[in-house]
Amino acid sequence: MKFQFQRIAVVGLGLIGGSLVKSLRRAQPECKIIGIDFEHVIGSARGYLDEAFLPENLAHALRDADLVFLAAPINAILHLLPEVAKSIRPGALVTDVGSTKSLIVEQAQKHFTGERYFIGGHPMAGREKGGWEHADACLFENAAYVLTPESNFPASLLDSFTHLLQALGARVVTLEAATHDRVVADISHLPQLLALALMNFIARDGAQSELALQLTAGGFRDMTRLAASPFEIWKDILAGNCVNIRCSLQEFIVALQSLAHDLDNDNLERRFKQANQLRDLLVSHR
Repeated sequence: MKFQFQRIAVVGLGLIGGSLVKSLRRAQPECKIIGIDFEHVIGSARGYLDEAFLPENLAHALRDADLVFLAAPINAILHLLPEVAKSIRPGALVTDVGSTKSLIVEQAQKHFTGERYFIGGHPMAGREKGGWEHADACLFENAAYVLTPESNFPASLLDSFTHLLQALGARVVTLEAATHDRVVADISHLPQLLALALMNFIARDGAQSELALQLTAGGFRDMTRLAASPFEIWKDILAGNCVNIRCSLQEFIVALQSLAHDLDNDNLERRFKQANQLRDLLVSHR
């Protein structure tokens, strides 16, 4: 039996939520899309929505939804879980888009019972700027989309949701929540902090930093693009995955010390070749 999603609600219409709305509208034009956010955001998004509600009307907005995306900051998602679980109808599916999964999945297990289902999700797509104005219908195309189903999650429901995400262009990957959090500490959270550190590093000498900024070229701008990300987006992410991120930082410090040592020997060529090969492999997977 295939589960069908005819009424899809998106709670939070920022970069990810807004991109979901735009992508769903393009890929599934027959479905009804319900948006929940504040008035000024709804005003911008109204042309893509069949129905729009303010946050205080959340329970009413979700009562007939088949599928609910929680596209809010992590702490907001955690706060929403109890109310959302009470508001949805039996048979409905709720998912989130948070950048960390363990705590969200753990809390969801306490509130979603019976025929009210929850599955953790994380689209590995984003930009350094948030908000509806930066949302893009193509954001999920060929992007990995992690799902963290529990062992008792219905296979048919997972299959239906996977097909929907694939219709948005995503590559669905299923992982345990803890595994997800360890991996994204390396490939997502660590790069954010490295961009932050590199950008602040050149500002350490006052006047010289002005000259450095004048001389920067494409390489430096590419490496520090993430430094434009606002703290408000990252605050919950870094706090929620701090143990894994701290381990990644400590291991990276050791790697930098090893690289500094190799400046005095013949290992740099080997390092470059290895990095070149890995980078080519990364590009081939896109």
